[in-house]
Amino acid sequence: MKQDYKLLIVATIGVGGAFLVPALLGEYWLGFILALIGSAIFLGMVYRFGSSRFKKENSKKTTLTFFSLLIVSSSLIFAFDYYKANFQKELLREIRVTIDTGVIQSEIRTELLEVFREYQLSSKQENASIVQLATDFFGKRLVEANKLKPENEDLEKDFTFLFQENSDVDSFSIYSIAEHSKSWDKKFENRNGSVGKLQTKTTVSKGGVSHEREN
Repeated sequence: MKQDYKLLIVATIGVGGAFLVPALLGEYWLGFILALIGSAIFLGMVYRFGSSRFKKENSKKTTLTFFSLLIVSSSLIFAFDYYKANFQKELLREIRVTIDTGVIQSEIRTELLEVFREYQLSSKQENASIVQLATDFFGKRLVEANKLKPENEDLEKDFTFLFQENSDVDSFSIYSIAEHSKSWDKKFENRNGSVGKLQTKTTVSKGGVSHEREN
């Protein structure tokens, strides 16, 4: 009987440690995998040590079948939960991208439409310039390193906005990078030095305002 208790205590500590150590490092799924493997090993040891005590062959087969079904069902449940968690993670990622895209459209595209409206009102002037109008419109919000400070300062923690003037074709572009939205290409190099983030380009020119998603 003492041997049985020792086996149970060792198995409890082993399986618990197999989950706890990776979990403390943030690797929860690795902890679940190791705990599942540890549990399977424990059941195998229980069967091995207990099989010699079975009085009937049917009892031995029944116990083996039960342990096998327990391991298989646990593995299937784990696989389903892992798939569901990944699916939900991807869904949340797409929802975040959609929200950030909407914010960019609302904040940046709306402002560049205002610049274009000013251009149309002043287009009768011979020297009307999109670049100059955009520069005047944003004013002190255009800071060093080609950064644009958003009108809503709360957006600075979630987005980086960079501007680019193109005097040759008289256009003004704003690149918007969403810091918390991973996008299509994980290796995409964003203009602010980050990698794999959602990035859009919104441009105002004499032809109007265009908006495109670059990643």
